[in-house]
Amino acid sequence: MTTTLKRNHLIATLCAETSPGSPVIMGGDPARQIGIAAGLGYDGVELHWGSPAEIPLAVIADACQANGIGVAAFATGRAYVRDGLHLIDVNDRTREASILRVQQFIDAAAPFQAKVMIGCIRGNIPEYLDREVAHDRLAEAVHRLASYGEARGVGLIFESINRYENNYLNTALDTAAFLRHYQLPNTKILLDTFHMNIEDPSLPESILSCGDLLGYVHIADSNRWYPGAGHLAFHDIFAALRAIGYSGPISAECLPMPDSSTALRGWIDSVRSFL
Repeated sequence: MTTTLKRNHLIATLCAETSPGSPVIMGGDPARQIGIAAGLGYDGVELHWGSPAEIPLAVIADACQANGIGVAAFATGRAYVRDGLHLIDVNDRTREASILRVQQFIDAAAPFQAKVMIGCIRGNIPEYLDREVAHDRLAEAVHRLASYGEARGVGLIFESINRYENNYLNTALDTAAFLRHYQLPNTKILLDTFHMNIEDPSLPESILSCGDLLGYVHIADSNRWYPGAGHLAFHDIFAALRAIGYSGPISAECLPMPDSSTALRGWIDSVRSFL
């Protein structure tokens, strides 16, 4: 059994501009923000843009190289929230556009050997659509994307999300069962402690149940602030991560509250205390 977690996978979230309602901890000039994150001891960044075409990839690549850190993952949720793209759309043209957008994220991630998230972009199941049909449609899209990513050295991470944002695959157990049932290649689970606190009866037990299927972790407290600002039992959460030998990325997908600087420092100081 692993007794300690590796300390070289602490990830800061980054977007064009922060918002009190969006769980991204840094925004603004990417080069400056990457320098700040590296100075605090972060090992990489997780990028939150609606489209790869909007991301200043060359600036980010240069800043990461200059500061000795990497890009861990590309989030895709804003393509759903802002642009309405999702992988179970009943309109074939929109669905293909959604798959194309994720493929574009995969292409952007390839030079960084980063992961690409499948979260909100899976979409919500409308009342008129049978759930099994929706699951089949989602699995077909994810299989296509996983194969596309595998050919480019990019893995997918599939997130379980709370019922208020997505109306299916809300718990870690449901998400793991989905990935295993459809035998999706090149795809791991992304667990987010904020979502888990809403949906999972026991966060440590859910982590243990995922085992080696777990590929990425978002750490936020019960109120989606940095750890220590809410009531989650992080000692137990990190003990479960140690028990399964988890050594992958641990990311600060939390609100930039009370401000970005405080959250950025508070997150890494808190997480280090549990490693």
